[in-house]
Amino acid sequence: MNLFYVKPGDVQGKSIVIDGQEAIHISKVLRYSEGDQVIVTDGLGNEYDCKIINVKKKSVYLEIVNSERHTETNPKITLCMGIIKKRDRLEFAVEKAVELGVSKIVLFEGEHSQKGRVREDRLESTVVSAMKQSLRFFLPEVFVEKNISDAVSKHAENTKFILADETVAKSDRDKKGQPSELFLMVGPEGGFSSSEREYLKNFNPTFYSLGGHRLRAETAAIVMVDRFVRLQ
Repeated sequence: MNLFYVKPGDVQGKSIVIDGQEAIHISKVLRYSEGDQVIVTDGLGNEYDCKIINVKKKSVYLEIVNSERHTETNPKITLCMGIIKKRDRLEFAVEKAVELGVSKIVLFEGEHSQKGRVREDRLESTVVSAMKQSLRFFLPEVFVEKNISDAVSKHAENTKFILADETVAKSDRDKKGQPSELFLMVGPEGGFSSSEREYLKNFNPTFYSLGGHRLRAETAAIVMVDRFVRLQ
């Protein structure tokens, strides 16, 4: 099964127009033609079963035959992680987090982060690709914040805040009163600074151990998400 993505504005009544690379992938790579059936999502939870009615050079015109509205699983999970300098490792972490089921990704520049440029357009493409690969119908949002304060203050409100911390030996995995949203936080490659640790304590997070081995930032992020997705 292949899943294709269109922006919500491209869905008009019973018609959908797919343009650009997605259209080329349908017609040139997969060689779909008029009359073939395809499945499309707008990333807002809608699944559209469609029939191809016209194929042009860089556009594919669809007719919606049937539609279904999906609901997101609870709790919703936000992954907040420090920016990784190497782009391929950052994109790998984002890709796997989306495949595992996060609803939102927040990246921040920590005091110990190695300086690196974040290509938000590439991250967005990574998220779309991972959503389609994992057959999800909700497109996670991605935010890039300039520091840890903005990351937490803007995105952790009304969530259960869980902080990956290599300094704790045991983790509190109390599942009583399951929250509607989880905010999972992983530090940058250089870890949290002492001032960042003090700042985070103001939000009364649950400190969570990922085990006795030191993990790369992207590994820690993936392990963190996987463990809490399994609690759903």
